Amino acid sequence: NYVPQLYVKLDTEVRDEELKNNNLIIIGGPIVNRVMGSVNTKLPIRFDKDENMAIKSTLSNTVYPTDESGLIVKAKNPYNTEKSILAVAGKRHSGTRAAIVAFLKHFKEIQEGNIRNKKILAKVVEGVDLDSDGIVDDAEIRE
Repeated sequence: NYVPQLYVKLDTEVRDEELKNNNLIIIGGPIVNRVMGSVNTKLPIRFDKDENMAIKSTLSNTVYPTDESGLIVKAKNPYNTEKSILAVAGKRHSGTRAAIVAFLKHFKEIQEGNIRNKKILAKVVEGVDLDSDGIVDDAEIRE
């Protein structure tokens, strides 16, 4: 009946030594998450300031500008390459929701790596509103 203590912090509570000494799960884009802002430029799929914070893939050189666009990236922690980060984020709230939905519903496909390079675990997703209620409830993997 052991339940491990959760180690969850807001981006504003994280200290530099914690960034270096831990694997990180980062939720939310660089506008709302300071930690994502600090690692964004080191990711193969990232938010591009020159494209109005659209998601840009350095693997395909494609820009995904819609608010429902999201990313899921597992990469080395740039603060300590012996550790990893998992980034789940979107251009807006609906894009982050799409990334979370894709992570939950399409996990096997996410594990397969990017279509451009299977060794890189980085996906671009786009949210879909299946029941037309204005809320993203599924996601399609774009790359």
